Amino acid sequence: MSESRPGRDLAQGLVVGLCATQALDWISILIYDGEARATRAKEDRARGHRHAYEVAVQRLARYAGYRLEGEPLARWSWRFHKTFGVLSGVAYLGLRRAFPRLRRGCGLAFGTAFFLIGDELMMPLLRLTPGPLAFSWKVHARGAAAHLAYGVVAEATARLLA
Repeated sequence: MSESRPGRDLAQGLVVGLCATQALDWISILIYDGEARATRAKEDRARGHRHAYEVAVQRLARYAGYRLEGEPLARWSWRFHKTFGVLSGVAYLGLRRAFPRLRRGCGLAFGTAFFLIGDELMMPLLRLTPGPLAFSWKVHARGAAAHLAYGVVAEATARLLA
């Protein structure tokens, strides 16, 4: 990927993002399913029984003059989550080209930054989730593991496509 070709770069970025997002979801769901019910219930209460992407989609719909609830909200929220993850793969390819050091550690640096900046900083600042202190260390560990998986799979996929 030394020379930039926009169409190819976009297609590769979408593939990178799709694979990495799938890895993030699998790891997150696997860990979540293994957590104690009490831990999951406490997390659900802390975030008002809504994921950050549900809050974001509901807010966007409201700004556009629509009201989303129930199944339509769940469907559009999941699509929003997936789209954000896939498009982040496009961003990753651009960042990795601009900053070749991101390739070191097979994507762990990117996964770490994605977690810290995205989950720990931006989500609370955008008021999509409560602050980090509202959650147990287990919730943070799950998020970190899932985002590390995103970074590793993004880098591995980028290498395979190169």
